[in-house]
Amino acid sequence: MLLRTDPSPRHGTLVSHALPAAQQVGVADVPVVSCTSQVDAVRPGDAFVVCHSDAEAGAIAQAAVARGAAAIVADQLLPVFGVPQYVVDDAEAAYSKLCHAILGNPAGELNAVAIAGAHGKTSIALVLDSIFHAAGKNVATATNQFTRIDGHRARFVLPNTAPAIAEFIDESLASGCRHAVVELNEPTLGRKAATAAEFDVVCLANLHGDRANGDRSPQACRDTMASALDLLSPQGMAVLNADDSYSMRILAEYDGPALTFGMHHPADISAIVLEQHVNEQVFLITIGDESAAVRTKMVGETHVQNCLAAAAIAKIYGVSLVDIARGIEQVAVVPGVMHRFDAGLGVSVFVDRGHSPVAKGSALSAAREVTSGKVIAVVDGRCSVTDALADRTVATCGRVDDEVITDAVASVLAALDLSDDGQLRIVTERLSGIARAILTADQGDVVIACGLDATDPTTRRAAASVTDEQIIHTLMYELAQQQRDAA
Repeated sequence: MLLRTDPSPRHGTLVSHALPAAQQVGVADVPVVSCTSQVDAVRPGDAFVVCHSDAEAGAIAQAAVARGAAAIVADQLLPVFGVPQYVVDDAEAAYSKLCHAILGNPAGELNAVAIAGAHGKTSIALVLDSIFHAAGKNVATATNQFTRIDGHRARFVLPNTAPAIAEFIDESLASGCRHAVVELNEPTLGRKAATAAEFDVVCLANLHGDRANGDRSPQACRDTMASALDLLSPQGMAVLNADDSYSMRILAEYDGPALTFGMHHPADISAIVLEQHVNEQVFLITIGDESAAVRTKMVGETHVQNCLAAAAIAKIYGVSLVDIARGIEQVAVVPGVMHRFDAGLGVSVFVDRGHSPVAKGSALSAAREVTSGKVIAVVDGRCSVTDALADRTVATCGRVDDEVITDAVASVLAALDLSDDGQLRIVTERLSGIARAILTADQGDVVIACGLDATDPTTRRAAASVTDEQIIHTLMYELAQQQRDAA
């Protein structure tokens, strides 16, 4: 939660200019060139934003001043002296405004797109990034899995804090991009981290989340996700899913311009699936009086829905249907989303990271659509969704205790050389479960590992964890090699 600008400028941003509605208390207004909400990160001259409204807020502010904070921003008057205080209605929203103001409000100089919703955000962003490049447009894209600046992988920045969003947009502009695409999850919206980033387009992928978040109800989470529409610029346009009942309720009360996409209800951008195979599908996309057949390596209706959302956003920016179709076709893999592996074993293996009941149901349904054989689900633990939609379920938890580790699994584990005992146990269980499913499958069956890699991306990267894609890829080729050796 830290924002640092180039320390070389002589003149900073006056806090009163960045937060004109704030009530200033104490000494004269001060210019700042950086700000933070983390007391341990305060450096002399920083503005410190107190994102706490509890009894500890005063002590936290005093600690920040002791470390050299030049100004305090809070939603209450605090017992600190010697520096100006700026009392605001909402400290988290003020933090976003201050971050953007320090960087010169870069969002106003490019075309900014926000993607929110319960599922599909990363996929939509990835497809949209590909479409923009197919149309020759410079674009920067930030999701909870990757950051790309004009097609090149950038430093990993999760767009989930006020400074991260502001810095990403500023970096996009400095790199010559005219479009910036940002994925916003429900916690990020709840923290109002994107308040100051006015967006030309806000896409609600869907609102049919079926899980509570902490002590918040599913409806409260939906309301927070729907609040993304408040981030639209005065001339901005909403993109909504016509097949999602919650989104359509929002649309019924929304008085701004909007585009809809969908497959099962009337929509501005629609599609029908023409062919489905285990390794590809073909669908017909229709925008107005134009239609085009699109062939994609990604399977499942959910992927088609995500492509429609990206197409709707691209259409707002004048991208042709030809470039839209070309951009969609250039996306061969969305990591963790119906990611297919085939090592010549006669069994296709998919990995899907979605771990909610809705996400698991979507993945299993997609697997069912592309196989005439059995669907074998590999999950951490059995649930009603896998029992209803899979022909057989292999639970990985505890499998290492009652299953003999195959030579292939042992070989993969040796190559990974994992030193963390907890990670070793999890990977061993998953390898054993997936190997069990593959070895007991018949020709033409589909094995789908879903919801296994449900940890937060920050935790995964901090721990340098091994992804399901890596272990499945390695395991399948090890099994194939042993099968060839046996023959």
